[in-house]
Amino acid sequence: MNLQAMIAEVQRELIESWKNQYNWGWFGKKEEANLTFRSYVQQGILSKEGYKEITGEDYNETSLNKS
Repeated sequence: MNLQAMIAEVQRELIESWKNQYNWGWFGKKEEANLTFRSYVQQGILSKEGYKEITGEDYNETSLNKS
């Protein structure tokens, strides 16, 4: 397995873990959790696609000011 494939696998596992924790409420209420994941997208830790997979919502930069 090459390095890029390994990184992609780790990212998939991380998203799956965060999704479970999100569903269990470990990141707090939905609004708080979404702000946390939005900050991860802004920092380049999480992709916009990963945000949608975790929260079920599209990442929308203008929604940052609404929450």
